[in-house]
Amino acid sequence: MVNNLIIDIYGKPMKKTFLIIFAMIILAGATFAQESKEFNYFERIDFTVNNPADHAIVDAPVMIKMKDLKQDSEFNPYGFILYRGEKEIPSQHYNNGNECFIVFTADLKRGETAEFHFKYLHEGKIVKNYQNRTYAELAMKFDAVYKNKKFTSDHFENFAKVVVPEIHTDHDALFKYEGPGWESEKVGYRFYLDWRNATDIFGKTVNELVLHKVGTNDVVAKDDSYHKMQEWGMDIFKVGSSLGIGSIGMKTAEKIEAVSKTDGITAEIKFNGPVLSEVITEYKGWEVSGNKYDLTSRLSITAGSRITTACLNVTGDAKNITTGLAKHENAEFMKSDVDGDWQFIALYGKQTLADDDLGIVLFYKKSVLIEQGEDELNYFVSLKPVENKVVYKYAAAWVQEPGGIKSKEEFNKYINEKLNEFNNPLKIEIK
Repeated sequence: MVNNLIIDIYGKPMKKTFLIIFAMIILAGATFAQESKEFNYFERIDFTVNNPADHAIVDAPVMIKMKDLKQDSEFNPYGFILYRGEKEIPSQHYNNGNECFIVFTADLKRGETAEFHFKYLHEGKIVKNYQNRTYAELAMKFDAVYKNKKFTSDHFENFAKVVVPEIHTDHDALFKYEGPGWESEKVGYRFYLDWRNATDIFGKTVNELVLHKVGTNDVVAKDDSYHKMQEWGMDIFKVGSSLGIGSIGMKTAEKIEAVSKTDGITAEIKFNGPVLSEVITEYKGWEVSGNKYDLTSRLSITAGSRITTACLNVTGDAKNITTGLAKHENAEFMKSDVDGDWQFIALYGKQTLADDDLGIVLFYKKSVLIEQGEDELNYFVSLKPVENKVVYKYAAAWVQEPGGIKSKEEFNKYINEKLNEFNNPLKIEIK
């Protein structure tokens, strides 16, 4: 019957059932094409990072200005994830007091240009639980009674911010290990939050974060446990009245004066993250030779690094900021012999409480150098503030550090690689 037949394109009859199947195939193909069309509810920003240094870098710190990401987009700093290829990369926010950044680390071969991208939502906030590779801490006695020049309590509490009591002085047991601490997996540092204001070093025999358990039971400030070898390492540096490693001072005609006399001190742990941790300290009315200055110190460390970056802001027309390294008779002094703005002074040799080898180095910019010299206690550099700011860096490398630097030659190689990195910074291009 004609009504049961349909003619195909060649003029041959087709059965209705076949036509139905054929139509279903076409419809299914159209549906598949519709379902396979991509729909992204996120936005994407691509960028590259180039390593111009003459060597590979492990855990190179990368900092991208937030304002650069927002120029051509509605980038949401609270609702993003960072990727290298298809792999998610830990990152965090950072504000240096003037600008906001996203910071992360990357392994980069010599001359490599690596591709990264952000995926972000226009609105909302993503909770990211990355493992911390840095840590900063400010632990103080909360319910202590001040008696016989000691703060008596049986435990410390972690604080995000502390206004230091006027009566606080050295060895009064108010702070766990006498002040703030900060660390990466490789090394830890602390400074005395009192009239000494000097920086010390925690050497590690393990490749992990340890400060949360250092000095926890040292509540009487006598024979502190970390002065002897622990399962994680120990306090390895003898500071005394010196600049320790990278401590803050000001050179006058008579001497280098530390941040000893002030009208008030506030310390804060504002960034404590997987990639970067930082201690911020405000010194009001720092008195030097009859003049007073307000000083803000930001001491930060990034994942996988030995380096502390010191960013200082000083008011009151300060003529210099002077920092340096403590002299030790069994350590050999070294200094720069390279081109470039970043330079160094360093010491290597037996200069630890364990009587073994330690390398300490201070990096500074030649363009702001007033004087490099020495006195009875220190090798020092005096630096000129530019728009009230001074930036320098320092690092320590202990012979007992696992997989670390074991000789003066290795330490010198490490220093020169870092100089090359500082003088040839990473190049970031946002597409």
